[in-house]
Amino acid sequence: MPTPFPSSADLIAVLDSDADLQKKAFACQQLAVAGDPESVPALAKLLADDQLADYARSALEWIAAPAAGAALCQALVKLDGRRLAGVIDSLGVRRELTAVPELCRLAAGAEDDAAAEALAALGKIANPEALAGVRAALQSPVDGRRLAAGHAALAAADGLLKQGDAKAATGVLDAVATAKLPTHVTAAAAALASQAARRRIFDGKSFAAWEGDLKWFRIAEGAVVAGSMTQPIPQNEFLCSIGQYGDFELRLKVRLVNGKGNGGIQFRSMRVANSREMAGYQADMAAEYWGGLYDESRRNTFLGKPDPAAVAKVLKPADWNDYVIRCEGPRVRLWLNGLLTVDFTETDPAVAPTGHLGLQIHSGTPSEAWYKDIEVEELQARH
Repeated sequence: MPTPFPSSADLIAVLDSDADLQKKAFACQQLAVAGDPESVPALAKLLADDQLADYARSALEWIAAPAAGAALCQALVKLDGRRLAGVIDSLGVRRELTAVPELCRLAAGAEDDAAAEALAALGKIANPEALAGVRAALQSPVDGRRLAAGHAALAAADGLLKQGDAKAATGVLDAVATAKLPTHVTAAAAALASQAARRRIFDGKSFAAWEGDLKWFRIAEGAVVAGSMTQPIPQNEFLCSIGQYGDFELRLKVRLVNGKGNGGIQFRSMRVANSREMAGYQADMAAEYWGGLYDESRRNTFLGKPDPAAVAKVLKPADWNDYVIRCEGPRVRLWLNGLLTVDFTETDPAVAPTGHLGLQIHSGTPSEAWYKDIEVEELQARH
């Protein structure tokens, strides 16, 4: 028969007793699981104890009750050194909003170690007030303080992007870009800024922002499925973006079921009048044509073809493949699974430098082309 888990009252009694260090440490660990508001005062007393402080603050870190956060906040003005650093870290892990004013004070204070810890916690909390404290430290005349703020800003931006708040992340990264920081920090910020600039134009659930004949398009497993495995496809079909794009980088994953059939990604394209056809550039997806740039329903010819042997080394015929399409002014580049397959420069001034995106299934025998993780980053025009 398993030993029953001790109650919070029993564990608090251990902390208030003259039990040895090991038993008290174990009680703190158990209160991290079973703790309730009643256990907070007993744990708070131990935050100043050199031997038990880490056990006590770890328990308070995990107790969801507001009282636990309040106890950690109160300790900020009572502790120093390693014990203060631990409490600051726990407040960051908890994302304790009530701690932000005091953390901002520490971040601007004279103690470099405490300031660095406070900035790290503010980066984890990343609410507007916390971000303001990080931005202020990015302008510090002290090199170490600026560096700590840079790391905090990167952590904040990464967390905000994971939450889907690209706007707030971009604001933080803009502040990093203008601060005097080492190259590795600004390079990391630039990479995150590029990620923030990308936006998904297919949510994996609906055809919002797209139009086409939905007889030939459906959604499965978070992907657009074009075509049919049960009936022939009488004509080329395209799912067309509502929006138009000029200079951009498009990233997506694509596959052909069983490696058969023919699909493609239209860009800088338009619908053909009185037709479901699209005219414009196409990044091709088909045996012998993967990675090629075709001019669909316009010049009806390949504008660029990769080396078949090079493509064969990177292509996964029946699996997911990564396609990247980048348009900058007249220059068009395609990458397939990291391989640059086409680098084409348009010389015809009549060709429009903007247009819709499209996902194609080619006419022919039953087949399916799948498309997912469709992200676009609009670039500054370089015409």
